[in-house]
Amino acid sequence: MSVADVGQKAGAGPSPAVIALALRDFRLGGSERIALLLANFWASLGFRVIVLAGRGQGPLRELLREPVEIVDLGLPAWLGESLLPWGLALRIWRLIRQRGRSFDAFYIPGNSHWPVVPFLSVLPVSLRPVLVAQVSSPVRRPGRCKWSQRFYALRTRFLLRGADHVTTLSGPLARDVAAMTRRDDITVVPLPALCDTEPRNLRRASGQNILAAGRLVPVKGFDVLLQAFDRVRAQCPDATLTLCGEGPERARLEREIDRLGLGDSVVLTGFVPCIGPYLEICRVFALSSHCESFGAVLLEALAAGRQVVSTRCSPAVTDLIACDDTGRIVPPADPSALAEALIAILETDAPDAALLSSCSRPYHVSRGGRHYLELMGKA
Repeated sequence: MSVADVGQKAGAGPSPAVIALALRDFRLGGSERIALLLANFWASLGFRVIVLAGRGQGPLRELLREPVEIVDLGLPAWLGESLLPWGLALRIWRLIRQRGRSFDAFYIPGNSHWPVVPFLSVLPVSLRPVLVAQVSSPVRRPGRCKWSQRFYALRTRFLLRGADHVTTLSGPLARDVAAMTRRDDITVVPLPALCDTEPRNLRRASGQNILAAGRLVPVKGFDVLLQAFDRVRAQCPDATLTLCGEGPERARLEREIDRLGLGDSVVLTGFVPCIGPYLEICRVFALSSHCESFGAVLLEALAAGRQVVSTRCSPAVTDLIACDDTGRIVPPADPSALAEALIAILETDAPDAALLSSCSRPYHVSRGGRHYLELMGKA
């Protein structure tokens, strides 16, 4: 679909007829993936859904299903990462000014896309869609100095003040955002990360395989996981570790595996499109990240009936891991604590897989998608 095909569309009734989403591009990213799942869901309900992409290429483009439409805004390659969201916002603003009211509601997915909000919020009332902005990442970061945090708070307040609705992924994050933006209308919408599928016959976990997955980059803390696994092997000699993912840290992780003498018990699979088959044969899933916006992979593990061990890398972790049956939470960058938690799970019987899977129900795309539709329809 070209920019010229975006025509006049007058909204009618309490529910939006045309929903637009802003994306920088179709890169591999959690917020981008969730946005595309929502786009598919809304389109399946009969809404016209249009994705406005700064650049129309990227691996996640394959996730979209007809009849979702894509508008490639053709932002130039010289526009760097820091300017790309602003270029996207300006191009969308110009598009609406030139073509008239084309959208009834606009979904802004995640912190990186916030610059779209101030541009669209100043449109004339006759052109302005309902703006729903998601806060996907923590707004307070350990290690950020006082002045940096103060500047970030002012920036956040400025960017989000024009949104009709601001959503977060968890209660703790909602409280942080409310304090930072001075808004009392923050809405919690659990991350709609799971597709609606037919019920599965889940098998109780067994064995001693530990699974981890993610891009091989420093923030994922896979070096810490390897150090923890070295301690696990000392007490559970039959334990194995499978790490799904690819990235620039692979060579360094391979050297660490050799240094620790773990070559016979650790497998680096490289990139896999779906970790489902690996979840079926693992005993526990480990998330060792230093920081995550949510950690959607934990939801996949729980949905498969697997316990999880996670660092306290996101405010949402405490909502997901609410009891020992679900898993354990440990401090980031602490291999000893991570090892102890993994050993505790490996040395006990696995709980009922169906019970674990039920914990993931609030995070299915149909629930989150309908919640967003309610926000779009009542503003």
